[in-house]
Amino acid sequence: MNIAKLMEYGPYLFVLASLLFPQRYHRHALALAGSVWAILLIPSGGVFPGAQFLNSPLITFWVGMLAFNAVFLLHAGWIKFLPLNENDRALYHRFFKRFSRYNFKKLMEIGTIENKAHGALLIKQGETMEFVMCILDGSAGVIIDGDKIASLQNGDFIGEMSFLSGNLSSATVRAEVLSTLIIWRQEDLKILLRKNPSLLIEFNRTIERQLAGKLIHKNRHVVN
Repeated sequence: MNIAKLMEYGPYLFVLASLLFPQRYHRHALALAGSVWAILLIPSGGVFPGAQFLNSPLITFWVGMLAFNAVFLLHAGWIKFLPLNENDRALYHRFFKRFSRYNFKKLMEIGTIENKAHGALLIKQGETMEFVMCILDGSAGVIIDGDKIASLQNGDFIGEMSFLSGNLSSATVRAEVLSTLIIWRQEDLKILLRKNPSLLIEFNRTIERQLAGKLIHKNRHVVN
């Protein structure tokens, strides 16, 4: 492909390539770049060629593409860099950086922050789980059939396996020290995730990483 052909079809390749990016911030940025490229290449008396602008479907298409992606890029940027208050900012940077700020705020809106005393029962093995929790400060012991198999630390989720599977709790979990947790009702969390596909993706990825870490820890425990 010679340079002339590359210059002619380059904007279309940019737009098509943008569809391959999972992050909408990157998608709209690439499509916007392709639109600007196309408009600058259109042979005329300038970027916006007066009456020809109104009569040219090609120019109208690319200007529309530019405007569409500019709006969504601004929206994606606002979501990515959404201002947070001091307390939320600290929590976000410590525990929830894998989530967009917008989705983090949605999670905080339906959750409650509670303190649990040393020895407090958080989950009982074999019972139905109504809540999902995340440790913000403290630790909790995981007990199966009377034996402690693991200790959960800051940033770890509790009850996520039951939440994903719908099964009864597979372990008992107790606070090992005075601990601070954020707690979500399972039903509220399910409704929020159904309404927000991007949050569902972020939440599932976070849980998958944590479950993988727990599995590795469990295997080490069995070996030892």
